[in-house]
Amino acid sequence: MRRRARRAADGCRVYGGDLNKLCTKTDVASRSACAAYIEGAADGVFNTIDAIGGTTGPRVGQYFCLPPEARSQQLTDAVRKYIADNPNVAGYNASTAISLGLGKAFPCKSGS
Repeated sequence: MRRRARRAADGCRVYGGDLNKLCTKTDVASRSACAAYIEGAADGVFNTIDAIGGTTGPRVGQYFCLPPEARSQQLTDAVRKYIADNPNVAGYNASTAISLGLGKAFPCKSGS
């Protein structure tokens, strides 16, 4: 009941813990949904940064830098590992958990 109230209050629909539960399921549909959610969130971060003028502003940084050869499973593994290693992230909204997990696994080099 509290979680529903919190979701209604903050507008967040999916939390890191929810995403982790989805990503640990073994059926094809859940695995596909997990990968699609993570890739969509990553695309959203890049599009938002681009829309506000790139990473040159005083409060904007590049959260993660995915190599061209990065595969969907690598992204999923990175996010799941980050949530497992940082249980408090289960209460964050899923896109934040994704950004943090990908940032840990795929940090940007200086000047990126």
